[in-house]
Formats: sequence, C-alpha cells, structure tokens
Amino acid sequence: MAKQVGLMLEGGGMRSAYTAGVLDFLLDQNIEFPYIATASSGSLIGSSYIAKQRNRNYRILEALGNNSESISIKRWIRDKEIFNMDYLFETIPNELIPLDYDAFSKSKTQFMIGTTDIETGNPIFFDQYKSKEELLIIARASCSLPVLAKSVKYKGYELMDGGVSDPIPIKPLIDRGIRKNVVVLTRNRGYIKKGSKLNWLFKRIFKQKPELVTLLRDRHVKYNQTMQRLLELEKNNEVFIIQPEEPLQSGRLERNKDKLELLYQQGYQEAERKYDTLKEFINASPHMTHDVPL
Repeated sequence: MAKQVGLMLEGGGMRSAYTAGVLDFLLDQNIEFPYIATASSGSLIGSSYIAKQRNRNYRILEALGNNSESISIKRWIRDKEIFNMDYLFETIPNELIPLDYDAFSKSKTQFMIGTTDIETGNPIFFDQYKSKEELLIIARASCSLPVLAKSVKYKGYELMDGGVSDPIPIKPLIDRGIRKNVVVLTRNRGYIKKGSKLNWLFKRIFKQKPELVTLLRDRHVKYNQTMQRLLELEKNNEVFIIQPEEPLQSGRLERNKDKLELLYQQGYQEAERKYDTLKEFINASPHMTHDVPL
C-alpha cells in the first residue's frame, strides 16, 4: 500500500458498472489505497472494494437488472424516488448481497463520502462510520439525486447527492496532502458537461433554497473546471486517470443486464491495459510500504 497515493471515484449512477470492473481488476492485483474519496454511486462501489468483496458489485448489478422495480418511472411518480432506495440500501446490503462490514471496518483505508447540504449547497464529507447502518445512511444520502430521490436527514443536516456540490471529489484528497492520486472516471476523455435542461424545475422545487438552485444551475461549470484541473495534474504526473476510452453507451438509469455486463467488462479490460503504467505511477510515489508486483 502506498502511504501517499489516493484513489478518487466519480459517480454516475449505473455508469458505475465501469468503475466496478476497474476495482475488481485492482483487487485481483492486490492494489490498495490508504485514501479514497467519492460521491454518489461511487460510495456503493467503493465500499465493496474496501471490504475486498470481489464480484459483489457485479452481483448487485445483476440484482438490479433482475428487479423491474429497482429503477422505475412509476415509482418516481408514486414515491418521488426513481431508484428503489430501500432495496439498494437495506435489502441488498443486509440480505441479498451482504456488505462485509467487519472487513470494511478493519481496513486501514480512509473512505471519504461526499454529500451536499441542501440548505447551503456546500459539500459535506464523512470519513467515520461507527456501524454498518451509519455507512449505509451516508451512502444513501450521497446517492440521493435531486428531484429523483428524497433527501436524507442526518445529524442535523438535510443531505442529497454528493455529486451536486463536488462531482469530481479530488479536492478532499489534495487537502489532506495527498499529491499522487489515481482517478476513475465514468465519462470519456474530452467529455464536456452541458448545463441542465431542468433548471426551471430546480428553481420551482427548491425556490426556498436559492444557494442550492444556483449550485444546480452552475454545476456543469464546476465539473468542467475540475476536469481541466485534473488534466493539468495529469501532465505533472500527479494524477493517473482511468476512464472510458470511448463514450459509454449506457446512461445513469441503465437497467439492461447485457449493457451493464459490457460496462463492467470494459472497465476491467481498460484497467488491465493500463496496468503497467499504473504500476509505474504508484511505485514512483513517495513513502511506499511495498512495490506493486512487476
């Protein structure tokens, strides 16, 4: 494990099937990171990686594909949740495909999950989890997309999707003095985020929260600025980026099992192709406890 190498996981809903493939490849190579920062769906994918539960994310994708109620417009109309959040954060991790919280809690990895404070629009990151239930509540908050899911009240905050306030959470790693970071993205190189067509709806629904409305309106600006910063860090060999070589053919709400399988395999194979240069990046970092096997 490298003492001064971090890992950043972008969210992206079901596009995180790509990330699941990348992380299973890293597990196969026994690559661990002492610091991981993420938001949104990356919180689910990342927890399996920290617990070293290879194939767990893949099995979750299968479960979502097999359950017609996992993603449903009818549910959104009825319950104001397009994802079946109880299924995702209660049934799956506790019953169907349990998260090994004992293994998770024994890991030395510091796991930073980003959320968004609805009142201020500011990002709030959590890195302490006293129980499995607490971890799942925070992950649920981090995945609660505006308009598509209900916000989560926790410790005096009303929280929503962490990707709203910090869509590419590299800053928490840099703020902790981590100068070398591996970054896993779910958008292809050259992707430029555009402004949302739902700003009129955000303004109507969140009319009592002007800071949040402004954040939602301008989040594409922050995304693109952060991406530009990442590319600069990459040129300086401070960041190693793993991202789709071609635009993904599936979106945030994808439920087709075959397409999710392709995303997973794409992530695994593209990480495998980058393995030699990834090893060089990690092994060149300071304060290594041991080299990644060559």
